[in-house]
Amino acid sequence: MNNFFKILFISLIMIGCSSDVESENILTSDDSDNGSGGGFIGGGNETTTELNVELITTYNEQTASFSTSFGNYQRSFIVHVPPNFDFETQSLPLLFVLHGYTGQAPIIRQYSGFDQISNRENFIVVYVQGTTDAFGNTGWNVNVVPTFSYVDDVGLFKALIKYFKANYNIDSSKIFSTGMSLGGFMSYRLACELDEINSIGSVTGSMAGYYNCNPPKKTSIIHFHGTSDNTVPYDGVEWSLAAKNAHSFWSVHNQCSSQTEINLPDFNGDGRITKRLISYNCEEERAVELYSLEGDGHIWFNRAWGHDINASELLWQFFKNQ
Repeated sequence: MNNFFKILFISLIMIGCSSDVESENILTSDDSDNGSGGGFIGGGNETTTELNVELITTYNEQTASFSTSFGNYQRSFIVHVPPNFDFETQSLPLLFVLHGYTGQAPIIRQYSGFDQISNRENFIVVYVQGTTDAFGNTGWNVNVVPTFSYVDDVGLFKALIKYFKANYNIDSSKIFSTGMSLGGFMSYRLACELDEINSIGSVTGSMAGYYNCNPPKKTSIIHFHGTSDNTVPYDGVEWSLAAKNAHSFWSVHNQCSSQTEINLPDFNGDGRITKRLISYNCEEERAVELYSLEGDGHIWFNRAWGHDINASELLWQFFKNQ
C-alpha cells in the first residue's frame, strides 16, 4: 500500500472511531460495580481444545472475561450467555462482535447492546479484543493497517470456534461475526477464509482493497454504511472497496439471481433516505443485503441516537434466519 494511504487511513480511523473508545467502563448497568458478581454459568471451566483459556473476571452469572495465549500474543474476550443457559443440554448460536481500530471489546459490548438481544433471542455473544500495535493502537490484521500484518487473527478465530464448540455446545450451523469499522473488515476476512462462519455483518467496514478474497463456501452478508462516511468512504478508496462493490462481490459469489432496492421509512424525520439493497434467490438459500444511510457518517447506527435503523437488531434478525 502506498505510504500516503497508510498514514491517511490511520489518521482518519483514529478520528472516526471515537465512538468506539468513549469510555473505559467494562460494566453495563446490570453488572456489579466491582466486576465480581455471581458465578458464571457458561462453559469454559475446562479447556478441551489446544487453547489454554483462563478466567479473568466474572461480572455476573451471564458474563465473564477470559484470556488465552495464541500466536505469541495474549488474547482476551468477553463471553455473555443468555439466562438459564445449560451448556450440557442446549446448543445455541454463537456471535462474535469485533471492535474498530483503536477500540476495545468492553466498549462495543456497551454500545451494541447485544447482551440484551442475547437474553431475549437465546444466543451466545463473544466480544473479542484485537491486539495492540507498537503505537498503542488496537486492531485486526485485515490487509489495511500494516502494523497488524504479523498477527494471525484468522487462526485465532478458528481456534476460538473449536474452543466454543467443545466447551459451550455451539450450534455449528449458526456461527456469525459482525463488527464496527475495522471489525467489519475482520468479519469480511473471516467470511473469505473460514468455512465455519455461516454469515457476517459489517457496520461501516468493508472489504480490503489489497486483499484477494477466495471464500470457501457460500456466505450470507449484511452491510450498513453511511453515504457521508469520511473514515471508510462509502464509495471506496484504494485500500477499501465501495460498499456496493462489496455487495456485488458476494451477490455474484452466492450466485443470486434477483435483486431489489427499497426506501425505508424516514424514522427520524430528517428527510434523508435509507436504502435497503437486497440480492436474493441465491444458491444454498444465501442472502446479501446493503443498508445505505444517506448523509450518515462513521458510527454504529441506532434509532435511539437519531438514525432510521437499529443496526444491532437488524443484524440479529438477519443472522437468525440464515
